[in-house]
Amino acid sequence: MTDSSQPPVESGVLDQMLIEVMRRTDTAIGGLYLLVPETGIMHLTVLRGAPAEFFGPWLRTPITAPIPVAEAVRTNRVVSVTGQEEMARRFPRVALVLPYPFSVLAAPLTGTTRCWGGVFLVWSAEQPPKFIRRERSHVASAARRMAEAIEDAVRAGLPVVPPERPRILSGAEELVPTSAADFAERLPGGCAALDLEGRFTYVSGSAASLLGRGADQLVGTTPWHSLRWLDDPVYEDQYRAAVFSRKPVAMTAYRPPDHWLRFVLYPDDTGISIRVHRETADVADPLPDPPGPPPDAGPPRRAGQLYRLMHLATVLTEAVSVADVVDRVADEILPAFGAEGLIVYHLEDGRQRIAGHRGYDWDYLRRFEDISFDTVNEPGVQTLVSGVP
Repeated sequence: MTDSSQPPVESGVLDQMLIEVMRRTDTAIGGLYLLVPETGIMHLTVLRGAPAEFFGPWLRTPITAPIPVAEAVRTNRVVSVTGQEEMARRFPRVALVLPYPFSVLAAPLTGTTRCWGGVFLVWSAEQPPKFIRRERSHVASAARRMAEAIEDAVRAGLPVVPPERPRILSGAEELVPTSAADFAERLPGGCAALDLEGRFTYVSGSAASLLGRGADQLVGTTPWHSLRWLDDPVYEDQYRAAVFSRKPVAMTAYRPPDHWLRFVLYPDDTGISIRVHRETADVADPLPDPPGPPPDAGPPRRAGQLYRLMHLATVLTEAVSVADVVDRVADEILPAFGAEGLIVYHLEDGRQRIAGHRGYDWDYLRRFEDISFDTVNEPGVQTLVSGVP
C-alpha cells in the first residue's frame, strides 16, 4: 500500500526536525506519525530513542485510539501527560503496555489544508506541570514546521505515503575505541554494551567468560536470544525499563550450572552500558532450575508480546456486544498487521456462521456463511473443528 522509496518529504528533513526538537527539549524518546485520511489510520513514520517493538500496538493506529498523540490529532491541540499516575488515569492502555514512569507531550501536524499527523516527545521521568507548560511551545512550533515541510513537498508533487516500517534514528553508531576496550578489560567483573534495540555492540573478554559465550557469538544478538538462561520476559522487561526511564536498573540472574550473576544497566540516549559480576550473596542449596518453560514447551513470549496481549484483552473488556468485540478486534489487529479485512466465525447448530466482519461486502461473504462442519475443505471449518490455525 505504500512505497518507502517515495517519502512525502526528504526523510532527512523530518528526521532532523525531530532530532532538533528532542535536543531542544532534552527528551529521551520521540516519534512522528503520518495520517492517511482515507482510512483514518495513523502510521508511525519516524522513531528515535527506542525500538519500534515498544510501540507495537500503535505502529498503525486509528485516529480514535485512546493514546496521547491520537487525541492530539483528533482534537487539534497539544496533549500533555505529566507522569505514570496521570497516564494510568487518562490513558490506561498506554500505562498497561508501558508501565514505566515517563511524561509525554503530543502535538498535531496541522497545516493550512489539513492535519497531516502528529508528533510526540517522551521524558524519562515524571515532569512537573510547570516544566511541561514551558516545553509546549517548543513542541507546537516544531509540529507547525513539520506540517509546513510536508505541504511544501506536496506542492512539489511528492506523494504523502508513510513507509511500511518506521525509520529508526540511532543516537550513535560508533565502534568502541581500542583504548576504551583495553580500559574495560582492566576493570573487575565484565563490561558489555547494548544498543537501544537491545543488541550487544560490545562484550569484554571477562564478560564473555562470565556469560559463557564468545564475544563473537554475542555481538549483534540480543541477550534473550543468544543466552537461553536470560530468555525470560522478566529480564527483557528490565531492559525495557532502562530504555524508558534512562535510569540505572539492576537485576540478578541464575546462570547454569552453578552460579548467579549480577547485572547493572546504565542507559543513555545512545545505548546501555552493562557491568556484570558474580553475585557474592549466599544462595540457597540446591540451586533452582533456570527460569522459563521446559525444553518441549517452545520459546517463551517476549515481554512486548505479553504487553500486547494484555492491551488487546483490556480493549475487549470494553466490549458489550458481539459487534463491539468484532470492532475492537478489527481496530487492534488490522492496523497492527497491515491487513485489509477480518471475518469472525462461530459455531451454531453444527454449522459455521459469521459473527461479524470488517472490510468485505456481504455478496463476497455469502460463500463463507452457513457452512456445514462436514465441509472438510473449508479452512474456517477445519480451524474450528481441529483448534489448529
